[in-house]
Amino acid sequence: MRDDAAFTEFVDRHKDSLINYLTHLTRSRERGEELAQDAFVRFYRSAWQSRPDDQLAPYLFRIGTNLSVSLLRRETRWQRLLPSLTARHPQSAPPADRPLLSEEIQQQVRTALDRLPVKFRAPLVLYEMEEWSYDQIAKALDCRVGTVKSRISRARAQMRTLLESWWIGGNHERHGTWQRAAATAASDGAASIHA
Repeated sequence: MRDDAAFTEFVDRHKDSLINYLTHLTRSRERGEELAQDAFVRFYRSAWQSRPDDQLAPYLFRIGTNLSVSLLRRETRWQRLLPSLTARHPQSAPPADRPLLSEEIQQQVRTALDRLPVKFRAPLVLYEMEEWSYDQIAKALDCRVGTVKSRISRARAQMRTLLESWWIGGNHERHGTWQRAAATAASDGAASIHA
């Protein structure tokens, strides 16, 4: 039987990755933090003490995923109903020490990622950014490993399609510049999704 100290340790170990994951799903750090807090509350109220250790993180991420999907569905309904009241939140300013092209790459990747349906975005983010195994993702999203692999593959294909015109831009010189900048950004940890 686990106690509150074990729960606190679990929260400390997983809160950053859960917040990052939910931020990518919801496109908002603030909403990601709110959903993570709600997910931890629901996780604590559930029978988490009786679950095996290897199922705890996937179970938490499944709760977070379900909460974000519900939120996005509600937002979609409101956007259809009240399109004139939907506010756009400006992106925060990029750090001054990052190269401009790296920021442009990151923005393009974020924009493409935001355009993916959640069912493709969720496994891609868990695999590429959180570095989860297919098995862990399948448990978290409550689907088969084959489904996870298929969705990641489709997500990558959609990302390639969404980014292709920007990558090449009808200009082979820009394509070469992007490849060099992308390699630099990836080695610096600035671009982490392999489209």
